[in-house]
Amino acid sequence: MDPVHEEAVETWPTDTLMLGNSSWHGGADRSLKYAWPDKNGKRARGGEIPMSAVPQAVMFASRKGFLTRDETAELVKGLVDILASTEQSVPLAGR
Repeated sequence: MDPVHEEAVETWPTDTLMLGNSSWHGGADRSLKYAWPDKNGKRARGGEIPMSAVPQAVMFASRKGFLTRDETAELVKGLVDILASTEQSVPLAGR
């Protein structure tokens, strides 16, 4: 992955979420990756997930109880706030 944006994970500040160009299809797709410090302090990385699979992954986790009702409500509110915002830093996908 070629990271374009990084953000500390709120619940684990030493861990990082990365958004960028995928490591497949010559970087033509966008993906999400999770990274954390290993026991030697180096960045270990989990697998990439295509951005197109993120909505399904979140819905799956919510349906199966891996997200609490409060976490699901917070997510929905955050998405509604983003959609209601008149100032988008990045155009919505498909626009």
